[in-house]
Amino acid sequence: MLRTKSPSHLFLSILLLLCLGCAGPTLTSRVIEQDASWFVRLDSFHDVGRAPSRYGHPIVWRDEELSAILSRLLLQERVGLMDNARPPRSVFSLEEIHLLIPAVRKSFQEATPHEWIVFTLVGQEGPGTETTSGGMFVEGGKLHLVIANHRLVLAGSSQELAQVWANPLHSVQGSGGILAFDSPRFVIGTQANWSGGHRASASELILDHAAFLSSLQRTGSTAASVHISGSHVLASAPESDASRPGPSRSVQVDSEQIILRLREEIEVLKQQLADKAFEVDRLKRRETHRTPAP
Repeated sequence: MLRTKSPSHLFLSILLLLCLGCAGPTLTSRVIEQDASWFVRLDSFHDVGRAPSRYGHPIVWRDEELSAILSRLLLQERVGLMDNARPPRSVFSLEEIHLLIPAVRKSFQEATPHEWIVFTLVGQEGPGTETTSGGMFVEGGKLHLVIANHRLVLAGSSQELAQVWANPLHSVQGSGGILAFDSPRFVIGTQANWSGGHRASASELILDHAAFLSSLQRTGSTAASVHISGSHVLASAPESDASRPGPSRSVQVDSEQIILRLREEIEVLKQQLADKAFEVDRLKRRETHRTPAP
């Protein structure tokens, strides 16, 4: 004799089918370089019901181009309404840049239009590990740079570190600030990146890298040597330019640096004003909710 299913069993069966049908995309990875303390790899989503994203990959970079970009990537820390602004910090140290460049260059060369580049760097910091992670990709002719975690100290055996290692775009407590660039006129914009699927967002910067690299070529500084002093990244001019006679070259370089620095400070002030306006608006809304209705 056939046994009919109860309504509750029927409901559970339908729910199971719906869950299976709406299962999220699967993250797949291809490792490019990996060690116990860092890796660079290619990630992509496999989703049967959705067309994959298309990026401008593969793409060929020169080491000096990647160095010029990564060495100018900054993180502007968010401050409270009554706090003083803090100077932006370099995202990467010189050692980290030298470590990343060969693997990142290789990743962009091997990436398909459906893959993006991700990385994780961990270093010992007391009893925990100092973790920096993020990703990058080219879309619409513009370079997107994402920082999900920046020098975040996590326990070596923690679940959070395992999640970051599994998906470097997974942000545990936010990026710690807003991404900025040492030449702000080439920045298309910044935005929150939620692709890590967590309660905190990564910070994403969209860079007109073609215009930036073209500007470096015009000023003859693509081969500039990069060094780090404190929290600021400095690019020294090529020796051939420095050896040219006459003061005109020095005056031109100084004026360009002053203009770029003023533009950067303006961008920082604009962001601070936007943050303060948001905080004031939030406080006003909170006071409105607290005020009893007549």
